Amino acid sequence: MLELTVFLFMVVPGFILAVRGSSYLLDYTTLVFVFNREIRRLVDYSNHQFNAFSLISLTPLAMLALLFVSFVGRFDTLHVRAKQIFVMLLAAIGYGFVIGIAKNGAACIYQGAQYLSTIGLMGYAAVTPADEKTADRWLRTAALAGILAAAYGWYQYFTIPDWDAFWVRQVGFVNYLGGSLEPTKMWVFSTFAERGTCAIYMGLVAIPMLVSKRWRVALGWPEVILILSCIFITFSRIGIVVAVVGVVLFPLLNGGKNFGQILIVVALAVGVLFAFADKIPGVDRMVKRFEILLHVQDDGSFQGRVFIAQATWPATLQNPVGFGIGSSGMAARINGAANGLVTDNGWLEIMTSLGLPGFALFACALVLLWRYFSLLRRLGVQDDYLGLARTFLIASLVFNWASNFVIEFSVMWIAMGRSLSPLMFEKIDPQIQEILESESAEATSLASNQ
Repeated sequence: MLELTVFLFMVVPGFILAVRGSSYLLDYTTLVFVFNREIRRLVDYSNHQFNAFSLISLTPLAMLALLFVSFVGRFDTLHVRAKQIFVMLLAAIGYGFVIGIAKNGAACIYQGAQYLSTIGLMGYAAVTPADEKTADRWLRTAALAGILAAAYGWYQYFTIPDWDAFWVRQVGFVNYLGGSLEPTKMWVFSTFAERGTCAIYMGLVAIPMLVSKRWRVALGWPEVILILSCIFITFSRIGIVVAVVGVVLFPLLNGGKNFGQILIVVALAVGVLFAFADKIPGVDRMVKRFEILLHVQDDGSFQGRVFIAQATWPATLQNPVGFGIGSSGMAARINGAANGLVTDNGWLEIMTSLGLPGFALFACALVLLWRYFSLLRRLGVQDDYLGLARTFLIASLVFNWASNFVIEFSVMWIAMGRSLSPLMFEKIDPQIQEILESESAEATSLASNQ
């Protein structure tokens, strides 16, 4: 009864926001995503019983479904090229869904909802007629959620709350989280479903905070340091690598924009982390964990991903139709499989789930997405969201080898959606706009004379 009550308490406000057409629906969805798992753990602990299929875990999908419905309702407002991108993405997922229903049953519905929800998030940001202030609020809400989760992560690191320890034992994550349920020895997952999800969210949300002060909340760079430090205590290296690569890519892809500011903030963050490093229990384990990045070929995790790729490629080529959505990860475990078909490799997971036809559609959508961003650049659009979207797209292409970014909620989708908004065309360089209008008038005149 408590679980159902909490579920309704979390979902009903989102439904009200959706009915009212409020842009705060995206802010609320972000908060639900970041904190729903911790709320679930508190409820399970109160009930003295772990529920593997808790309704509370579905609250982010419920909120994202509301975003998707809003997106579909305003789909016609998009530019024709943006429509093509979304149609291709939906076609790819539709193909994988058809195969998945036949092969994987209910698991297909769960993972299919994950794919559609992130596209709905990007679509919602694209079709909502939000001004700059509202769009900035979306990213600052994501940053605020990350700051609160990072603060809780440090609390978890030093205390291991009973409800978190209860959950770790129930799901058999003791070894996965460092092998010991003791303060400063357990790897942190904060308010998220697991430490990898936590690190990826923190790494991606840190990028806009690092590249521009407009996306920080109140205290400025100390917030960034808090978020980056939390990634270290997750012991998940991908979060730090994603943040670093994103910070390097942003000025490279945007004509050196904010390079000096970014360099100063990064230097401050690194300096503070090193200054306090010797005062943090367990720091030697962190250093050992992260220094392996300097010789990644000797890393067991890296070798494991190579082995997975070698084992999965033949299966993919031998079954070009695909295994369908629901054949991997948590979705596969719903069907009783101990492990998904593919883990720790986003591209292979997408390829096996969507099959070669679906993957081809997905890849074409990404190419069109990059070309769309390039078109805006050629039209003289100068916008921080466009720069951020280009950065996220390139970073995700690289790091999707380590995790399936496509089904992860993140600020990446908000920035990309904002860049697909028809509002971007209002920022075309006036001189280029004048040339385009002149060419259009000339073409119309020639057509009428003929």
